[in-house]
Amino acid sequence: MEKGGFFERIQGKINPVVVKYYYGPRMQKSNGSFPYLIQVMEAHVLMLEKQKIIPQNVAKKLVQVMEGWNGHIPQMDPSLEDLYINMEHLMTKEAGKDVCSYLPVARSRNDVEAAMWRIELREKLFLLGDALEDYVEILHQRAKETVDYIFPGYTYGQQAQPINMGFQLAGYSAPMLRHLERILECVDRFNKNPLGAAAMSGTEYPIDREYTAELLGFDGVWEHTADAVVSEDYMLEAANISVLVLNALARQAEDIINWCSNEAGFADLPDDLIDSSSIMPQKRNPVICATVRSQARIMAGRYAGISTACSVEFQASRDMTAAWEDIIECVDTALGMCRISGEYMKALKFQRENMEKILDKGFSNATELADSLVLEGGLSFRQAHKIVGGAISELFQNKKGQEELTWELLDRWSRDICGSPLPMSREQIEKAKDFRTAVERRNCQGATAPVQVLKMLEHQKESLVKIHQKRTMHREHWKQAEKELHQKAENLINSH
Repeated sequence: MEKGGFFERIQGKINPVVVKYYYGPRMQKSNGSFPYLIQVMEAHVLMLEKQKIIPQNVAKKLVQVMEGWNGHIPQMDPSLEDLYINMEHLMTKEAGKDVCSYLPVARSRNDVEAAMWRIELREKLFLLGDALEDYVEILHQRAKETVDYIFPGYTYGQQAQPINMGFQLAGYSAPMLRHLERILECVDRFNKNPLGAAAMSGTEYPIDREYTAELLGFDGVWEHTADAVVSEDYMLEAANISVLVLNALARQAEDIINWCSNEAGFADLPDDLIDSSSIMPQKRNPVICATVRSQARIMAGRYAGISTACSVEFQASRDMTAAWEDIIECVDTALGMCRISGEYMKALKFQRENMEKILDKGFSNATELADSLVLEGGLSFRQAHKIVGGAISELFQNKKGQEELTWELLDRWSRDICGSPLPMSREQIEKAKDFRTAVERRNCQGATAPVQVLKMLEHQKESLVKIHQKRTMHREHWKQAEKELHQKAENLINSH
């Protein structure tokens, strides 16, 4: 048995049942994080050497081994619990026990994990940002193509007012831009260096936290050492952004599922983005859209679990460590569903004739009629609302449709409500009844008129460019920091 305390006594000796059902599966999920661990440890060792806390020859050997690991992930042993302990064992094999014994100086697994998690999370969130940017551009292109495709806007599943597809798709892209902004703000908040916090209370060694911050691309130091290793808000915020993205995609998927229904027939998906039935040969199921919706719902439940796991005491906790995998899964799932959504949004075939034809089955021009009675006829809105509402309710009760909404009927209701003839000509009424007129007359900022939709798209594009520029600056900073890290490592290795 290895001499020492509990730490040495338990290494590699965890109960095999626990390894099989917990550490083994967990190790498979966390293997991809190994490069981030090496990045953090390399910066830490370079700092220890600079501060003369460990001998130069020791630092040189440690860095040399870690530089050799760059680009590949060694075989991990789940009985060693986690990535860090595996790394220590691998380092012992390659550098020797005496050299490796300097590795734990002035740090803990707590602050090392906190640092590597922040690096991995910022990169994952920016990959999600890439997918969001691409999706917004797809939405913009489709919106421009369909800015004249009119169809009913719905509330509670009922035709409400006529809109155009460009307006609808511009509405889809608006929250995506906000999610991109949230990603930037979230990363700006957590991109501070927790390394040096050690287990929770810092260290008495003369470390330089600003130096490791610089080498790891952090924007300064996460000051309070306990908060640095037990803070949960940045993890919750990242998972929340992912769930928000998924929720928006799910709502859009739900619309597309409805558009592709036989009853609506507004759109079709190509064969490579549908599923069929094993017994019903006619089925063209929008299952891919339903997949996006289902993943959004599942991750919403996962987020509730993450929130609960993070509500422990203000201290290091297995609950939060275990929740990390779910946080990464939320971000990865949002990225994947965003990419899938982009594929079916690009490929969606809109059936313009069906979209316009269905307007005749409802009375979605009713608001335009009432507004015209106010603006052109001089009535109060409540008078106009009663006239149009009375006429339509009569048609509804008699199971009559749009074609029976005539000037004569409205005139009769005007005489009944106001005691005077309808204050608009037949020509004015026919124009107000035209669905395209209803869309085009709504010309205030942000409304359905095609000119306003195109303005919105232009404003959104300007925002997208600014967000892209900011994200590019962040990435350049991280890239330069990593380049500097490896350069300093190389300089140390080649030193005499």
